[in-house]
Amino acid sequence: MGNFSAKNSRQVNNETEHSSMMSNKRKVNLNTKHIYDSCTMCLGPFGIQEERVPRICMNIKCGRLYCTHCVNSVQILNGNNKRFRCMYCLLEYPRDKIPREHQLLIQQLWNNMAIKYGIRYTRHLLSKNLTENNMIDLWCDIECRRRHLVNLISTLEHFSRWAQAHQVMTDAHIMAEKLLDIVTRIKEDPIGSMNTCQNEYKQIISISDHDNNNDIGSLYIRLCEHLLVDISDAEFYRAFSNTHAKMIEWNCALASHDQFQPQILDLILTIEKDLDDQWSTHHHDIVRAKIGIIGYTCVGKSTILNRLLGVEDVTTDESSPVRSIKSTYYQLQFDRKEPLISPDNRLKKTAVTLVDIQGHDKDIATVDSQVEPGNYLDEIRKADCDIYILVFDEKLRYEQYGWITYIEQTLKRHCILVRSKVDIDFLAKFRERSGIYFGKSTPIQRNQFIPTIIEQLRFDNEVESHQVYLTAADYMPSSSDAELLLKDQSFDIKILFDELSRLAFDARNHRIHALAMRALARVINICFRRGYVLNVFNYKIGAGFAAVVPFGDQLPRYLARDHIRQAFGLTKNFRQYLTQFHLTIDEGCLQTSTLENCVTATMMKSKSSKGSLGAAVGGAFIASAPFSDDIIRAAAPAAVAITGGARIALTASTAVVGVVISGIVCAWSAVDSGKHIFGYVNRVCDDFILVSNPLIATIIDINSRRYEQTL
Repeated sequence: MGNFSAKNSRQVNNETEHSSMMSNKRKVNLNTKHIYDSCTMCLGPFGIQEERVPRICMNIKCGRLYCTHCVNSVQILNGNNKRFRCMYCLLEYPRDKIPREHQLLIQQLWNNMAIKYGIRYTRHLLSKNLTENNMIDLWCDIECRRRHLVNLISTLEHFSRWAQAHQVMTDAHIMAEKLLDIVTRIKEDPIGSMNTCQNEYKQIISISDHDNNNDIGSLYIRLCEHLLVDISDAEFYRAFSNTHAKMIEWNCALASHDQFQPQILDLILTIEKDLDDQWSTHHHDIVRAKIGIIGYTCVGKSTILNRLLGVEDVTTDESSPVRSIKSTYYQLQFDRKEPLISPDNRLKKTAVTLVDIQGHDKDIATVDSQVEPGNYLDEIRKADCDIYILVFDEKLRYEQYGWITYIEQTLKRHCILVRSKVDIDFLAKFRERSGIYFGKSTPIQRNQFIPTIIEQLRFDNEVESHQVYLTAADYMPSSSDAELLLKDQSFDIKILFDELSRLAFDARNHRIHALAMRALARVINICFRRGYVLNVFNYKIGAGFAAVVPFGDQLPRYLARDHIRQAFGLTKNFRQYLTQFHLTIDEGCLQTSTLENCVTATMMKSKSSKGSLGAAVGGAFIASAPFSDDIIRAAAPAAVAITGGARIALTASTAVVGVVISGIVCAWSAVDSGKHIFGYVNRVCDDFILVSNPLIATIIDINSRRYEQTL
């Protein structure tokens, strides 16, 4: 397919007209949330880089999306003899067919990238005749992009042990150095560099060839997106290094032979080892609580973040860029050097990462019901923070209340409200009440008016059910009055620190839980669920032979289900391991009976009253259902005691009993039994993920309480 760039985004333009002719059902699917979510298999986000390009299942009723990396991995493991099979709808593809690229979504991703990265403004700067004053704007744009790139490079290098060195990192270093050279020349000689810097800047950040006409910013976007994915993966691998190593080991085993090696108990014990490491002394900062800053563009988000970081100089690469226009294009991560210390227990120290999330344009409405690219709710979700700070500099708008609701009710995260730039309102009210400027007032006058003004500010910015923290964290006060005020008045900065410090400790536990569930689900999907999708069961062959007997095809299904449980390691030892935790499932329901005796579920999947009748017999034999049950009950005890080829032989031996039915019916039974077997694999995997949620929560709680006892 080649490198994915803006070139690819234009290549799909000709297909847009064809896409508009798709069925209404497909159009509806394009607007659903899961279509934009992540890869069905590895759970990684989609992107514009080659390995993250989305591919859609050819079954219109399914519409599940896979990333190109996972599809290619399946093809490699399949070899020449096995076909691709969708993990969810279980459709077996024709030979040499795989899910196709979702061109409409790829185009949409590129269009949103152009908006997200502020390419329109850069294009404007590169298309106009610059003056000496305009060069300042160009310098700011280049310097801002350079600092974004440097932040990504340094963040990824922080995980260097878990991140592979590759060409993208080298290209990013080269681009950052070239951008630094331009900003240096502009700063030293803006007039002399006026004629060359525009063209150089354009060439550096763009992919240039005759096909894409040097589309501005395409190379910069591609590098940044690639680094963002690498950072996410490296962070995950670092937190669960043992689990990641186990997944690689099992993948190699699946690729080398048909014997299935992954075991559920091995997986959970490996994750338990990774969880234990999170509370060890030398690993306690592996997983950091993440605090994200959100709000409208230019309300002071980056300034608040720099204050929380303890940054003194905002011109350094260690700070988040501060500008009078949009200065954040994607999530910038900054590790706070000092941990947050709980005011309630000084021994509770939590390492945190602050995330500068791009601001939302006030002119673009947020649609609460559609979490999709370009929607600010999607940016909030993708930032994946444990605590969100909503910064605002005027009365909260209706859509901002929607953000709060989404964070607290949908994401189940904390949302803290911070009113910024309070010094402006404070100074105006001081002049109104005292009749003089703050700088000309006496200490007595200040003591007289400050308490009542702050009380008025709290009343003006009051939000029901939420405390609002007043801040004025400007590094460059707008007046001498403001400079004098901020020397003695920090407003609620210390109180804000205390609240964040209280929440951070528990927030870190929730983050560990979320990462552990992601690790477990990824291994289940890639090694267990996909492993059996890749390995064809011989039981469906036996079902075809057994179909000559009424209800005979039920026996291979029964044997296959038992074989799956044995292969997964769902044995007595594993059940005993689960039972000791006394787990309760409050949400969701078990889809199989495999684990129902190991946990307490508040809901169970209702059993169908129709039963599962053999595909070969159809409605003519419905009255004989008890007969089929007798066959299975009689054969099952002996069948479970044997393994491998003996089970298949037993299945085939049932063909000598009863009546002869056409080969077409036998073939249909084989196919139907195959789908049933794969479906059972999916249901067992879903049940284990469901049960693992309270299991991991219990393990984390045990470790956390043990750690607190040592404080």
